[in-house]
Amino acid sequence: MPTTTERPEEVGDLRLATVCVNATDMDRAADFWSAALGYERPARIGADDQFARLEDPAGTGPAVLLQRAQDIPSVPTPVHLDLYTSDRDGHIERLLKLGAMRAEDWPYPERHDFVVLRDTEGNEFCVIAVPSPNGQS
Repeated sequence: MPTTTERPEEVGDLRLATVCVNATDMDRAADFWSAALGYERPARIGADDQFARLEDPAGTGPAVLLQRAQDIPSVPTPVHLDLYTSDRDGHIERLLKLGAMRAEDWPYPERHDFVVLRDTEGNEFCVIAVPSPNGQS
């Protein structure tokens, strides 16, 4: 069994980085989540801002990313995980072998660095390409 400092080699740099929450009222959601978690919120959220990032001031917890929504539908799910890695495609293949499914019907924007998958229960999560911690992709 791995200790808290050891991770299986196949996991590599894949890590939970963000919890995304859909919000119809960005300020209300930012007030709630920043108070609930003790997170720092942006001083101003513009009427056209699609996202607002709340940060753990201690730097130990994942960020909360509020995502503007017209309503809170059941699809996509109101809350999902974002997993960051420098080996997005490798991890997607590994996760598919573990039972994840591609969200083939996802309306991707023209430019994107993420792929939407569904876990074995149908919950959505994103695998996002980021530079490796040592600066190499």
